[in-house]
Amino acid sequence: MLDRVAYSSPALAELTGAWHRSLLVDGDGRRDVTSTVTWVQGATRYADLRQAADRPHPRGSRSLRDLTFGQLLDLAQQEGFAGQLHHAEGAFHWSRGIDFAPTCVPDAGLLTWRGPMLVEKGLHAPYIEHWRPGTTAGAPCAAVELADPVRGSVALLVRTGSWFGYARSRPEPLPAHAPLAELVAGAAHLGRAREMLDCEVSLGRVVGHRWTVERSTLPHRVGRSLAPGPDGSAGLLLGDTDPKGAPHVRRWEITAVEGALDVLSSISGVTGT
Repeated sequence: MLDRVAYSSPALAELTGAWHRSLLVDGDGRRDVTSTVTWVQGATRYADLRQAADRPHPRGSRSLRDLTFGQLLDLAQQEGFAGQLHHAEGAFHWSRGIDFAPTCVPDAGLLTWRGPMLVEKGLHAPYIEHWRPGTTAGAPCAAVELADPVRGSVALLVRTGSWFGYARSRPEPLPAHAPLAELVAGAAHLGRAREMLDCEVSLGRVVGHRWTVERSTLPHRVGRSLAPGPDGSAGLLLGDTDPKGAPHVRRWEITAVEGALDVLSSISGVTGT
């Protein structure tokens, strides 16, 4: 591990790994030490998932179609996003290419070391966050950006060590002028509410050849295997579920690569049908 001077700013390369938030203090002084928040950082690509400790856990759901309107409203309280991290003029900027709950406020902050812990201070919103390492910097990592021209979605897959993050956009973006919960509450019908929530941000672990989703904005994805595998020289196959919850293989076109592609391939991965 690199030598770190207290209150110094990290280099981007030092952030590679999985980070767990231990404290949030917002602009009103309210503290959150119970939410489950994990940030998986590759060389520059990342995924971040934030869920309240008291969130409901729908059991046995196979898809969003199995959830009531009240359960859909509960899902709208989550946060999850993915994209690319930039370091410029002493500040870190999290570009959100995929955002479960879009916002107009840019995501940027100052990061400083406090021992092994990172302290983040918001630039465009008043907050303090404490981040503790789950895996050390320097673990093998890679990422890809993906596109599905048929359905209109984009996706990002990042791996660092045994952690992975996967994010998939809605086919049509949501406006960022109102909170997601407000948009869902005002949906004209149940089908529209489901469409608004059909954005996946999932985090999980790689054990052997199995890539298992441990947490997700979509409850029916938890416990599923992502099972990434190559699709020719410019594509990636990922385990997915259809609108009814049946497992299937989804084909993606690779639009950008960061690191070695074999880091993102399960040896016993999915095969095309």
